[in-house]
Amino acid sequence: MHPPVPHTPWSRPPQPGPTGAQAHLVLEVKRHWLSFMLGMITPMIVLNGHPMLGQWGRNTIPLPPGQHHLHVHLPYFLPAKIGPADLTVWLQPGMALELEYRAPMWAHSRGALGSAPQPWNGKGCIIALLAILGGWLVLVLIVIVVSVLSFGQ
Repeated sequence: MHPPVPHTPWSRPPQPGPTGAQAHLVLEVKRHWLSFMLGMITPMIVLNGHPMLGQWGRNTIPLPPGQHHLHVHLPYFLPAKIGPADLTVWLQPGMALELEYRAPMWAHSRGALGSAPQPWNGKGCIIALLAILGGWLVLVLIVIVVSVLSFGQ
């Protein structure tokens, strides 16, 4: 049996506080420097089913205290959503909850959403792809060098 999961600031119910106090969700949206093409896509933030356009970098969203469902993805055409990630958070009155979303390095991977730092999902796929391409490049160079040397004799 697994030990109980400890409560984190975003997964525990809010403590009673002053009524009418606003809370803030601070969402840092990041992409890896190798994924520079993602910079042309505007991140989509969906709070409690209501979509809003985000931006790369810091997004501060005022919200009423309580439970909120957060979904982040990058709209695209194939696949329709790059890096979907979901999280349910509890905001307490006057609280500023800082979260981080990291877009995946591979388009078919999920995004990472939670407290910072988050992992770069899809990194293994990109490393494997670059290793395969590098191997093919080395093989082509070897074939070219061998053919040049054999024709030179």
